[in-house]
Amino acid sequence: MADLYLPLLLSASALIISIVSFLFFKFYLKRRTSQERILAEFSEEVNNIIKSIAETTDRDISLIEDREKKLKSLLEEVDKRLKLYIREMEQHTKAEKTHAALSALETKPKPAATYAALGKKRYKGNIFARPAEAEPVPEQEPAPPPAPSVGEQIRSLMRSGLTDAAIASRLGISIAEVEFATALLGRRDGK
Repeated sequence: MADLYLPLLLSASALIISIVSFLFFKFYLKRRTSQERILAEFSEEVNNIIKSIAETTDRDISLIEDREKKLKSLLEEVDKRLKLYIREMEQHTKAEKTHAALSALETKPKPAATYAALGKKRYKGNIFARPAEAEPVPEQEPAPPPAPSVGEQIRSLMRSGLTDAAIASRLGISIAEVEFATALLGRRDGK
């Protein structure tokens, strides 16, 4: 009789194992494919993406801030140099005006009138005056050729191979003016 119940017992145990397995897999599949689980995975994925974007943005912002600081320092340096250059140009302009005024004073012909010449001019309108003698016209010296401009002087000294510092000391101007003039001359010459 025990032999008779053995197949029945094995069938019942197989049925119970099948039902338990079916319920376990059903519960497992339901849990794995549930909306909450899928939403949790998507939420975690989105949070990771947002975190990655935030880290990248923070790194980019710090790089931009560093470059902005460098740009500000460069702009301050450029402003300082421009102010220095403008001040040097104003001093140079003043010096050129003063030099031009002094050279104009030096080139004015000095009056060659003597007392005798002034007396002859005085008596010209007088009918009782002595007859006018032929007065020799004083010869004026030919005007000296105009001095070459600063740009021409810089160009000739540049061509002779002098450095900017040597040109500046020879002409009595700043090195910045010489550098600026050489840059302008180079651009004008098409270099």
